[in-house]
Amino acid sequence: MDFGGWDMPVQYSSQIGEHHAVRRAAGVFDVSHMCVVDLRGARVRALLQRLLANDVAKLKTPGKALYSCMLNERGGSSTTPSSITCPTPGSAPW
Repeated sequence: MDFGGWDMPVQYSSQIGEHHAVRRAAGVFDVSHMCVVDLRGARVRALLQRLLANDVAKLKTPGKALYSCMLNERGGSSTTPSSITCPTPGSAPW
């Protein structure tokens, strides 16, 4: 699979094989291609609840994160998993 000009396998061996390799040794995930998006406003929680597969209502403690993937218009996964963080006191409300 083309990934920014690099050939990248979609899967290296199997999910189980990758799981065992990470548990027995180490795993490194390159996040340099990702970015941070700060959402602000009264309807952000409702937007994220509709957009993500996981339940945003679980985010109750400031600084805690929720692991989820974004949904497409049919309710299927459209992105790789993302981390959504609960706002800390004094930051943007939701």
